[in-house]
Formats: sequence, structure tokens, C-alpha cells
Amino acid sequence: MFGADIGEPTTAKYQRLVLIYFELRNLIIVFWSGFTPLVIMSNTFLPPDPIKDQSNKWRNVLSAGILFLGIGIAASIKFIQITPEQAEFARQLLPKTLVIPETETQTGGDITVAPPKIQEPQRPELIGEMLPEETFTAASMVVKDRETGALLYSKNPYQARPIASITKLMSALVLLEKDIDWSTTTEVIGADSLDTHMYAFDSYTLQELWDAALIGSSNKAIKTLANALDWPEEAFIERMNQKALELGMSNTRFADPTGLDDENVSTASDVSILLDEALTKQKIKETIIKKELTLYSRERRKSHHIWNTDWLLLGWIQHKFFNLSGGKTGYTPAAGYNFAVQIGDEAEHWLNVVVLGADRHEARFTEARDIAKWVFENYRWPEDED
Repeated sequence: MFGADIGEPTTAKYQRLVLIYFELRNLIIVFWSGFTPLVIMSNTFLPPDPIKDQSNKWRNVLSAGILFLGIGIAASIKFIQITPEQAEFARQLLPKTLVIPETETQTGGDITVAPPKIQEPQRPELIGEMLPEETFTAASMVVKDRETGALLYSKNPYQARPIASITKLMSALVLLEKDIDWSTTTEVIGADSLDTHMYAFDSYTLQELWDAALIGSSNKAIKTLANALDWPEEAFIERMNQKALELGMSNTRFADPTGLDDENVSTASDVSILLDEALTKQKIKETIIKKELTLYSRERRKSHHIWNTDWLLLGWIQHKFFNLSGGKTGYTPAAGYNFAVQIGDEAEHWLNVVVLGADRHEARFTEARDIAKWVFENYRWPEDED
């Protein structure tokens, strides 16, 4: 029971003998607990049993003796001298049930345990000159390295602003929490003024509505989807805000699923988090990289063609990027022109680029392109070093 490896340096010997003392103390506790019921009985209103009472006295004496023996061992540790012959005899006599490595002496007697080593992520290193903020018309911008989350460029990254239809990325995340039969057909709801991609009482599958919401940014499509899933709008919005907090988007607040309400506010930094999360969902990722969509209204017997609102994806804004994972646009007069996109180069370095409040429709795309190009040219990734 009390096996230890004897015949080692003094510190190790001391630790082992202390442990023997604690083993003795634990034995006393176990021994004493075996007759606790007898003590309890003697405290009841029944008369004491003289035989049991006498037995308890002997047990008390024996327990005290073992306790004093343990204290004596602990107090005399430093005076114990163990010869090599005694150590060898002890090894043969006692099983090695516990081996404690030699440790440095320290106050308190605790064994030092080194904290786990957490390796810091290797972030890209700036090798050029940082661009001044006035280079861009956007009110707020961020560029983050997708792998490490490192902030590589920023302009007012924590300024709260309306994000318009970028809101639909959060709406899509919330919708995906439901088990959806995408082949189900439903009727469009919402005023015709919301957009011109579809009209009230047209019927489409939930898949067609999903595509229209993320490819063409249809407001009626996103509202109809939530309604078709028996999700009251107030509850849907509440879940959007809960989801934002779960993702760490602490400066974000949603007021409607479409983004038309300018109370849908966030920051460029938070939008980068939203973009990152949305693109982990295959259903979202495979939709926003589709360049176009054609809807057919059975009621009106008409087809309607929808282009993706991402002009970088369509190539209408020239660029030389190797990879585009798609993006999401947004616009209201109060928000200005917004754009969030994920861009990669040939070395598989990926950037989250967010542009909020650009002054022109094309500027949100050209400024996203230009800042991403600058980052790729002016940062060196650790794995690129020779």
C-alpha cells in the first residue's frame, strides 16, 4: 500500500515519507468511518450499549495511536539516514506502487507543474508602407487574414453603421437552423415596393426563394422564407440578435430580416465575423458564387432573370484574383454602398474584406479589390519564407 522507491536524493525521500503519512491518515479515516453508525446510535434516545461503547473506546485509542505514529514519522524525516543496503532491502520488500520524480524545493510543498505551452499563431508580417485612410472613400473598412484573424488593414473598424442587405447573411444562418424541405412550394408575401424580382402571390419553391435572396438580394424572398417556416418575424429577429451574440458580434443589432431597416447596424469588424461564419455553411457558399438565376412565375407565366449583385464575381469589375468565395452587397441611402467578400491568392492565403459606406456603387468593388491587392503585395506570410 505504501510502496515507494527508496534510496534516492533527500528531497525525493522527504516527499515519499510525507505521502506515507497521508496514507496513514486516510487509513484512519476509512477505519473510523466503519463504525460511524455506532457513534450515531449512542447519540440517540436509546440507552447506550456497554459492549459497543467499550469497543468504540478501544477503536479511539487505536486510531489516536496510528495518528501519532504518522506524525512521528513526518517529524523525524530529516533525521532518517538510509544506507544503500537498506534501500535495496526496501525495494525487495515494498512494491513500487508510487513513483514521484525529483522536483525543485519550494515553499508550500506543492509539486511544480509547468503550464501548457500555447503556440501563438504566426501572423502575416507587413513588409511595405501602410496605406493612409484617405486613400478610400469608404467610411469603414477591414481586411483580416482568415486563418489567424489578424487585422491587416483597418479604417474605423469599430464604427457602428447600417449594413443594409449584408443582413441577409445572418438571416440565412438563422434559416439553416430549421430542417427545410427545399422542394416545398409557397406564395410570395410582401409589398411589391420591396423589390421587383417577384410579386405577391407568385408561387416558388423554397430553393428558388433561397437563391433569389442570396443571389439577387430579394427582400420579398427572405421574408417569404421565414414566413413559410412558421417563424413569426419578431421571433426571427430575436434569434438573429441571439446568434450575433453567440458569434461575438457585440456591436451588432438587427431590426428586420431584409436589411431595409437602418436600425440593422454593425461594424466592419463584426461583419467580417459574420462573413466568416456564413461561408462555413456549404448551402450559403454554393449559392452566393452563382452568377445568375432565372425564375419562372407560373401565375404570370413569365420568366425573370436575376444577376448576382457581386460585380467582382461577375467580372464586371476587372481583377486578377485567383480565388473568390463570393460576397454580399448592401445599400440604403443611410448605409451607403456596402460589400463583404472573401478573396484568395494562388498560395491559398484568404482575406475577409469588408467595405462599408463607399460613396458610389462601383467604388465598393474597386476599393475592396484595391485593398486586397495591396495586402497580398505588402504582407509576407510565414509559410512563404525560404
